[in-house]
Amino acid sequence: MTKPQSLLNEPSAIPLRFTPMIALFGLSLGFAAAANANGKGAADDSPKKVAIEYLNALAGDGDNAARKHLLGGVPIAAKTYKIPNWNIVEREAVRSEKRSIKKVRARMKKLDDTGHRALTEVLRLKTSKAAKVDRARARELLRLTKAEAKGFTKDFPVFAYVARVGKDVYWHPKNPWRKVVKDLGKGGNYDLSMHLFRIEEREENRPPRVWPLRVLRITSANGYDSGWKVLPASDWDPDY
Repeated sequence: MTKPQSLLNEPSAIPLRFTPMIALFGLSLGFAAAANANGKGAADDSPKKVAIEYLNALAGDGDNAARKHLLGGVPIAAKTYKIPNWNIVEREAVRSEKRSIKKVRARMKKLDDTGHRALTEVLRLKTSKAAKVDRARARELLRLTKAEAKGFTKDFPVFAYVARVGKDVYWHPKNPWRKVVKDLGKGGNYDLSMHLFRIEEREENRPPRVWPLRVLRITSANGYDSGWKVLPASDWDPDY
């Protein structure tokens, strides 16, 4: 996300990847029964429909092409990842937000510049371009930008949440939200909605595993429409 450049334009500094939205977090369930129980009413509920299609793909009981619901595309690790079964155990109320694109881009750039400048000073580098971001440095950036991140989250709570503001994965070189920000354009408002589902997996001889599945859609004044997408987790922290 000379004057330090915003990391919004920062190239990928290290070969890290974003993984499917699963925490490597599991009595086996009859999968067909789970799908039926969770599929009721999904036809007129697009976020839930996308969640179910994606979960079915991961469990090998549906169209594998549904993995493309991942925001930013399907990385190599996400193409073959599988889960044993699934059950939606909770769904939170939708989080929605409509704000100025110009203002949120400026706020994100300020956060990026603050972090990049601070990291450059801490590492005693000549330019911000030399400050390659790995997870260790991302954690340092969290400390250095705590106040700025807090203000960002207060003013743009849903946007900041899906951008991972306040988490080390915000600084991940391949955070897919950065491309979304570019695609929004520079004027008018964005309209963002996010649905969070809690998914349970069960396997014999293992405790149940529960992980978050986030489905979002963002549109903008310039006509951009992400469609309903699954927000991917990071290889740094699957349950960020």
